[in-house]
Amino acid sequence: MLTQVRLTLRAEGTERPRSEWAYRLYAALLPKTPQSFVNAAHEDAVTPLSQFLALDGGALRWTVNLLGEESEAALCGLLASVERIELDRGGFVTVTERRFREISSVDELFAISEAGGSLHRLDFCTPTAFKSRGHYECLPTTHLLLQSLIRKWNGSLPDCPIEDEDGAGLDALAAGLTCRSFQLRDSRYYLKGHPIPGFTGSLVLENRLDGFHRELADALLHFSAFAGVGVKTTLGMGGVEHR
Repeated sequence: MLTQVRLTLRAEGTERPRSEWAYRLYAALLPKTPQSFVNAAHEDAVTPLSQFLALDGGALRWTVNLLGEESEAALCGLLASVERIELDRGGFVTVTERRFREISSVDELFAISEAGGSLHRLDFCTPTAFKSRGHYECLPTTHLLLQSLIRKWNGSLPDCPIEDEDGAGLDALAAGLTCRSFQLRDSRYYLKGHPIPGFTGSLVLENRLDGFHRELADALLHFSAFAGVGVKTTLGMGGVEHR
């Protein structure tokens, strides 16, 4: 149901790697996937995939999250076997290591989340931004964070939707999360030469909710490591590490 593939890459060539290479890597894989998946990925409001590229010293760590059976069927085998990826505008990357992580059901996601404590650290590895009323929002309020995650949850896990027609549930969840600490800085993500304003850094939240609201908030924050946060997570923005 949720599959995370983490590939360690080595760049070949003189061009300096950037986190925006995530878009080029994704674009290089799409022609190798079924056309039906490509069409669905660009037509649906929520794409069943998130991915980002983190620069870790001299290594590149490409994380691809497959959200549901459709994206898993289209990409899991390809990601398991690919050895070398040719990028547009020239250049190659070679896969030197790969790791897989799976969560098979919503029940398993809740069980894993319940085993954790009340503190959640989110590391925003690539520029992250929200969009509200046609404008980019570059501060991660708990309301914007959960609103993004609920939308991605409902798009990726349609068999277990979070129903909240009047927004009262979202308000209750957001009010029960307290910011304990943060280290954020402004950042930009360049898509086709156009800068998108955002932020990177870390945020520590404490879950002070009770009952099912507490369980749901824990699960949503754990889900952030698969779904990403904010806009354009399919193209490399909003990559999250959760602890």
